[in-house]
Amino acid sequence: MLITQQNFKQYFSILRLLHLAMTAAVVVFGFVAHFVLIPVQDLKPNDYAALFVNIAAVYLAIAVALSYWLFGVRLNVAKQQTSLSDKLNTYRAATILRFALIEGAALLTVVFYLLTGNLVLLGIAGIGLVVLLLHHPNLVKLKMDLDLSPADLARLEDDADMVVQLPRLRRF
Repeated sequence: MLITQQNFKQYFSILRLLHLAMTAAVVVFGFVAHFVLIPVQDLKPNDYAALFVNIAAVYLAIAVALSYWLFGVRLNVAKQQTSLSDKLNTYRAATILRFALIEGAALLTVVFYLLTGNLVLLGIAGIGLVVLLLHHPNLVKLKMDLDLSPADLARLEDDADMVVQLPRLRRF
């Protein structure tokens, strides 16, 4: 089995790039939905618009709460692991799961905006975007979340030390 190795700078830059991509997806889709696709404007106000607003708000709240809970569960698993590589891989998976839950709720809200044309839905998507932006990965947060030992912290500072090992996928 082929293995890809990364130093901490590579690991962290990939994590930040994933966050940027997920954030940009919400921003670009919201921009395109509002300014390019021009949502359905000839719908008369009806109960469906209020229903979509309620569904979007509840879904976003559930997605944010679930992302916090699942991240905490996965973080406890990461803290119990002995290998730094396993800790960082589990942390990456937990972070991506958190990003995906919030991004999915925000994108669904933009789809609801396309269906109804109700600007309140863009506001709800904006709230999801702000929550997603608040979880931007930073070094201090990672170190505090994982409770790393001084030896592990020293390994993170060394650019020559390959701290993360991932199985490489075969290309056909």
